Amino acid sequence: MKLRFLFVIALAACVCSATAQKRKKAPKKATPVAEVVEQIKPVSPEDFSYAMGVAQGASLRQYLLTREGVDSAYLGEAIRMMQSDIPKQRAQIILAQAAGLKIAQMNDERVISEVNKAATGKADTTYMSKEAFVRGLADVVLERPHALREDSAQAIVERQFNFYKNKYKLENQAFLTANKRKKGVIALPSGLQYRILKAGKGALATDSTLVEVNYEGRLTDGTIFDSSYKRGQTAKFKPNQVIKGWTEALKLMPEGSTWELYLPYDLAYGKKGTGSIPPYSTLIFKVEIVKVGATE
Repeated sequence: MKLRFLFVIALAACVCSATAQKRKKAPKKATPVAEVVEQIKPVSPEDFSYAMGVAQGASLRQYLLTREGVDSAYLGEAIRMMQSDIPKQRAQIILAQAAGLKIAQMNDERVISEVNKAATGKADTTYMSKEAFVRGLADVVLERPHALREDSAQAIVERQFNFYKNKYKLENQAFLTANKRKKGVIALPSGLQYRILKAGKGALATDSTLVEVNYEGRLTDGTIFDSSYKRGQTAKFKPNQVIKGWTEALKLMPEGSTWELYLPYDLAYGKKGTGSIPPYSTLIFKVEIVKVGATE
């Protein structure tokens, strides 16, 4: 009996010892640290509102100058109206007046001269009557009686546009007819004409050869519409990436050549034109082949 009791005690001691060893080896759990919440004080309505205005002020200034077209000398007037307490009806009148002034400014700065150019080829006001144009606008906007229906008015406008296009087309054709009779001018079956200013002796390009060039393009009246010389940088492209007249000419010009090209409208920008180049334009280019087989 004693032996059994001692054995039980010894066994218990071993178990306690093993448990103690396990407790020693087990990693200690980290004690959670309470999160410190920063106490933020509220801002007074006055301080918040003023700070918001300061934060947005630079954007408003830029908006007034660039989007609304306010002269910097009159920013104070814009702010004065912004700060004034104008009755709603009066504000509507002022907004309508401002819209009318903006349209008048657009007419004076751009619209009338651009329409005049489309009708006559001249970007001035020698043909387009501002007074008659504005009267027509006003009659329709205010729904006043007027002599023309909208479709009739559009037909009159198109007739003048077509008259000028046809006149311009005939003038450009006449230029080419006279030009090909000039000494040194060579006319090809395609309609391309050229004059050699400097003969080159280098390589010839194919459709896919990268060519480095200097050039200047102008209309028959002498208006320059593009120039690598003015940019101070040559241009690089392949003959199959440009207008038809250039494609043909670039494959005929040896490296080192400088030619003057005369392109009929169907070898240039056609019946529609592009940018500052009107429809049916004959184009004149001075082209200098700097390098055939240039690198990108």
